[in-house]
Amino acid sequence: MIMISNKDFYEEQLNYYKQEEKSLEKEFSLISTLRIFSFLIGLALLLIGIFDEYFVLGVAGAALLFLFLYLVKRHSNVVIKQEKAESKKITAGRYIDRFKDEWRKFDDNGSEFLLDEDTVPRDIDLLGPASLYQMISVCHTLKGRKLLAEKLRLENVKVSENKKRSEAVAELMEKKKFAIEYEAAGIRLANKKHKQDIEKFIAYCDDEKTGIIPFWMELLRFALPIVEISLIVLWACRIVGCGFPLVGLFALLVIAGMTSSVSDAAIVPFYAMGTAVDNYDDMLLLIESEKFQSELLCKMKEYVSGDSGSVNAFKSLRKISQAYNISYNPFLHLIFTGLLMWDYQLAHFTSRWKRKYGKNIGRTFDVISEFEELLSLSVLGNVRKTTWANVDENTDEARLSGENMYHPLINPDEVVENGIELSGGITIITGSNMSGKTTFLRTVAVNLALSYLGAPVCADSFFASYMKLFTSMRVMDDVAHGISTFYAEILRIKAMAEYKEKKLPMICLIDEIFKGTNSADRIVGATEAITRLAGKECITVVSTHDFELCNIEDKNGHKAYNYHFEEYYDNDELKFDYKIRNGRCTTTNALAILRMAGFDVKK
Repeated sequence: MIMISNKDFYEEQLNYYKQEEKSLEKEFSLISTLRIFSFLIGLALLLIGIFDEYFVLGVAGAALLFLFLYLVKRHSNVVIKQEKAESKKITAGRYIDRFKDEWRKFDDNGSEFLLDEDTVPRDIDLLGPASLYQMISVCHTLKGRKLLAEKLRLENVKVSENKKRSEAVAELMEKKKFAIEYEAAGIRLANKKHKQDIEKFIAYCDDEKTGIIPFWMELLRFALPIVEISLIVLWACRIVGCGFPLVGLFALLVIAGMTSSVSDAAIVPFYAMGTAVDNYDDMLLLIESEKFQSELLCKMKEYVSGDSGSVNAFKSLRKISQAYNISYNPFLHLIFTGLLMWDYQLAHFTSRWKRKYGKNIGRTFDVISEFEELLSLSVLGNVRKTTWANVDENTDEARLSGENMYHPLINPDEVVENGIELSGGITIITGSNMSGKTTFLRTVAVNLALSYLGAPVCADSFFASYMKLFTSMRVMDDVAHGISTFYAEILRIKAMAEYKEKKLPMICLIDEIFKGTNSADRIVGATEAITRLAGKECITVVSTHDFELCNIEDKNGHKAYNYHFEEYYDNDELKFDYKIRNGRCTTTNALAILRMAGFDVKK
């Protein structure tokens, strides 16, 4: 029921943003029309008033031209509102897509962050096509995307932070409108034509040797404009001729041109950031204005707030960016430079900004990306039925139990829930083809990963000790390095065995063990590998078609736990219920599947 009400909320938001778009379109058309008429009529009346000496018409024309300037500003504001409404509509639509399988069409699936050694994320679809990343990611900044991918790669999991992260994610689950507005700002940022090299900008801000203008430039930025303005005043008072301010204007332009490399060194690095500052500013303002309770979110909000916080840093950056826009108008830039040494003034303000905020700017982008990452983990709790896991990090035993677990990436209308209890030792899962063995292993693994990240899990209850997760599922050969599928699987299991020597809790999920070799060698090799992994600190779960492995024992004589999946027939049609059962499987269905595919196989 919670999931359904959440879907209703997102559909209401989607309809609201669609209506807002229509309203803004009407306003946009009206202002565009009024803007054209106010300019044309205003200009005509002003010219008539001037040349035909109709004072009233001249005043009316001037008033209409002022109205035109107001409408230009209003038009610009409407365009900004349209962009915001469009991005919020997209965001609400993305949430609705997650209730179905439409999320599989999302562009970003995190494949670019997968490394060759990332066997677990690839095996259990944490990253890559049709992955958890693709489903939950609300990250649109590069740092945010990298951070989420890093977390899902499970390389630097800190279970000691689990409670704080869970509290933050749980709070963000309740802030659905905040989540929509925050992601929408990220979408607008990603749509910018000019991409920002954030790492380069952070490096520039951290470098104390660059971007600080020399003393002589600070001196000249005051002295030269004062001299030029004084010459203009003297000329206006008819004390000197017009040649003096003109020569002064030319001199200022020459000096500005000859020293442009110095001023540009301070100004140019801010150019790219200026194109995106509004959207970063929107994200920071959302954080500053929102009320938080969890410790982690409160700390991040505290960082962006206050006199020296990120919000003020970006407000100042916005003003510098707006001032820099004069450079796009060569005529105005020429005048401002000749009168005020404009580039010197900009260099002064960028230099002052760098001294005040530069050292903290890297952390600002970290906060923005951390909110994206935590919001991504909160997505699952709003589009699936979830609960919170209990993770025990203070035990040397390997244990896991889940009640009504299910896979988050399977359509909720089709997914089947299963429960199991696992502890140190050997678990063998048998079953016919397509019955659900591999999906079950991935269900256990993905929920375990979610629990370690502080995210909600897809189950009615879930407990796990903190264990190193190993998988052997999508094992691929490596022709370039002469590695067969069988040998690649041996290397994976070798890594498991080496880690076991540390006697730390671990879980190994192995799908169709040693399927790349003949049945005789497979059984002998699998028996040796599985018994080597067995122990109280290691949960070893193996899916197989080899019934001989059901009788396997560890070196202490403990027999393997056996579970199985099975099929059934309805009017001679092969079907599956995907429910796990105690004991070993007693049926096979390979011939039935061949017949389903159209092969003429005798019963």
